[in-house]
Amino acid sequence: MSLDVQEIKSAIRIHDYISQLEKLTKLTLKNSDIMLGAPKNKIVFDLPSHSKPCYEYVEQLYQEIGDRDLLMQALRTGWHYISSNGTTIPTSKEKYFQQLNTSQAFRVAKQRGYQVPENFLSTKQFCYGQYEAYSAMHEIMHGKALGIWSNQANFSNFMYSYAKFYKAIKLIAPQFIVPSSSYQSSIPYILDQLWVASHNSNQVRLLGLEVAGEQHFLNGGHSKTLGSEKYLEKLGFEMYHVASWWCRVDPYRVICEFLKESEIFPEAQNYLIGAELDTIDKYVCGICHRPMVRLGWDWIQQCQIGDRTVYAHKHCVAHKVADKLSTRGRLDVQSQRC
Repeated sequence: MSLDVQEIKSAIRIHDYISQLEKLTKLTLKNSDIMLGAPKNKIVFDLPSHSKPCYEYVEQLYQEIGDRDLLMQALRTGWHYISSNGTTIPTSKEKYFQQLNTSQAFRVAKQRGYQVPENFLSTKQFCYGQYEAYSAMHEIMHGKALGIWSNQANFSNFMYSYAKFYKAIKLIAPQFIVPSSSYQSSIPYILDQLWVASHNSNQVRLLGLEVAGEQHFLNGGHSKTLGSEKYLEKLGFEMYHVASWWCRVDPYRVICEFLKESEIFPEAQNYLIGAELDTIDKYVCGICHRPMVRLGWDWIQQCQIGDRTVYAHKHCVAHKVADKLSTRGRLDVQSQRC
């Protein structure tokens, strides 16, 4: 099956899945907010005065520090303990998919001395929306998704904001281990994502991004961090919650909403192509009129039809351009004959 055909079939399957989920949960998920929760205030962590300004550290996107205690040790010593050893986020979605499950995180936690029950090591709990959100983040941070940004007259302003945002991000870690009320005496929390962002010259913010999976709503709406927000806040985490079903439809949109809400990149949503598609039902191809999703940065494209600008599948846009070129070629031939 070609990627073009897969693109459309995936969109239809995902939209159908969300419709079925709405019936099961009796919730209007297609009209829901993308951001389901955000902290009231920023939480700033001061770095030691003797360390270099944190914005000078440019090594990013490594995963060596997957534990809060190790991260705190690194921050308190002026980043001296932080070293990626050349390890970066997996470059392929497939490789990341294989390692992204809470069983793997709990195995690492047990190796580090946490008390983890055996059944936590054998049961894989996986949220597909979390995988898509992290993959979208990966492409945005590596500059592979520049096609999601609209070409506007103020492109220089966009590049300045994007560069500033990119430089501010010091660490993004999946499945980040956070000790519960007492270290190594109970099961730890596993944050879906941790973002460490510089703030001013010698401060950082710790942003926890949680993907609210469908299983939480099927289990009565309970999130794994329910009742733990104040504790996580006390540890210095700003907790942000996003909708998993939106991650299935447009993970790039979800990341942009998070960047806007956290004020790491406030203008992100303004530059996103298709930002006005504010409900899932509006993700419909302007050419074939079938459902759309954006699981790849170029899966949704702009297309001019008459005097209207519409959004459409990459597959449909490619065929329309090919048909237009074919028609133009035939007209040129007829003109030459005349």
